[in-house]
Amino acid sequence: MKNRDVPTQRPTLSLIHLVNGNSANVGNGALTEGAERVIEEDFDCPITWVREPWDDYTFGFKQFDQAFVSLINDHSDGMLVGGAVAINGREFYAGAGMRFNLPRPLWSQIEAPLVFYGISYRHWDKQPYHHEDKLRWTLDHILGRSNMLLALRNDGTREWLASRFGITGENIHVIPDPGVFLPVDTDTEYPEFDRYRPNLLLSFNDEDAGFRYGTPERRTKVLREIVTAVELMLERWDANVILVPHYFDDLRMIADFIDLCKPALAHQRMISTGLARISGSRHFYGRYRKADLIISMRVHSMSPSIGIGTPMIPLTTQNRMTDFLANIGISDLAVDAFGADMADRLTAMIDHVLSNSDDVRNRFSIARQQMRIQAQKFNQIAESLFSGAKQ
Repeated sequence: MKNRDVPTQRPTLSLIHLVNGNSANVGNGALTEGAERVIEEDFDCPITWVREPWDDYTFGFKQFDQAFVSLINDHSDGMLVGGAVAINGREFYAGAGMRFNLPRPLWSQIEAPLVFYGISYRHWDKQPYHHEDKLRWTLDHILGRSNMLLALRNDGTREWLASRFGITGENIHVIPDPGVFLPVDTDTEYPEFDRYRPNLLLSFNDEDAGFRYGTPERRTKVLREIVTAVELMLERWDANVILVPHYFDDLRMIADFIDLCKPALAHQRMISTGLARISGSRHFYGRYRKADLIISMRVHSMSPSIGIGTPMIPLTTQNRMTDFLANIGISDLAVDAFGADMADRLTAMIDHVLSNSDDVRNRFSIARQQMRIQAQKFNQIAESLFSGAKQ
C-alpha cells in the first residue's frame, strides 16, 4: 500500500502489541496477524513486535499496575492495544470499566504512545454494564490525551457507545476489522478436504449462548433450521461439510448439531477440525482460502472470509455482524438466524452463492480494497504518533 518515496529508512520501532496471546480462540490470531501485516506494509520504518498476553491480565496472572506502565514507557516505543472485544462491562473490570483495566491513578503516568487498534464491544439486551462510570472516565481520558489514539472496529461500536452512553467525539476513529487482512498459508494440503466435491466450512457460535439465543428452545430451533438447510445442500450439491470450531464453546454446538443430523450424513459426509492459537492461525485459515463456501456464525469466520475472498454466507445472531456487513455494503448476503423460514432462506442463499461464486468473490475484493484504504489512512496517523514520540 505504500506509495511514498523514502530516501532513507527510519529507525526501527519497538512496539508492544497487547493481544490475547495464549487464547485457544483462533479469531485472536486473525486480529493479531492482520493488524501487524497492514501496519508493517504502511509504516515507513521497520517494526520489532513484542506481543504481550492480554489474557494474562484478564485472568489475574499479571496486573495492570505500575510495572505495566513501566513496560510501556521504559521498554518500548509505544503500545498497540489489539482489536479484541474490550468493552463488555464485566463486573471485575473495576479499574477502567473495560478489559484494558488500568486503574485511574496510573493513566496519567503513561508517556509513550498508546494506540487502541480496532477494539470492539459485546453487550446484550438486558445485560448490565458494570462500572459504566469508569468506562466513561477512561474513554474521556483517552480522547483527551495527545499521546493516545482510539480506533474502534467497524462493527457499530462507535454507534453503540453513542446510543448506550452518549459517548461521541470527532477524534473517535473507526477502522476495519484487522481480521480482514489476515495472511494465510497457501500451499498446505488439508486431509479433511474432498477433491471431488465442493467443500463447505461451517462455523458455529455458542459463545454467550444464554444471551445470544435467549432460551434453549430458541437455540435448538436455530440448529434444526441449519440441519435442514445443510441436508438439502448435501443432496443438491453433493458437498463435503467441514466443521470449523473457533473456540471450545463451538464444540458443544457441533455435538448438538450432529445429534440432529441424519446418522449416515454425519458419519460419511462431515468432519471437524481442531482449535488453534495465534501461532496456528495462518494454517487454520488456510482452509478458508481453499473452501468453496463458508457459512459463518462467528465474526472471525466472517471477516477473514471477505479478506481472503472465499464465498461466504453470514448467519447472523448479533448486531455486531449486521452492522459490519452494512458498513461494507454486503448485507444482502446475510441470513438472520432468528428470521422466519430461516432454513428456506439459508437454502436459497447457499444455492445463490454457489451459483454465483465469481460475483461474490468480486464483491468481496471490492470491499477489501475499500477497507484497505481506510486502514492505511489511520495507519499513517498512528505512524506519525509513534515516530514523532521516538524522535
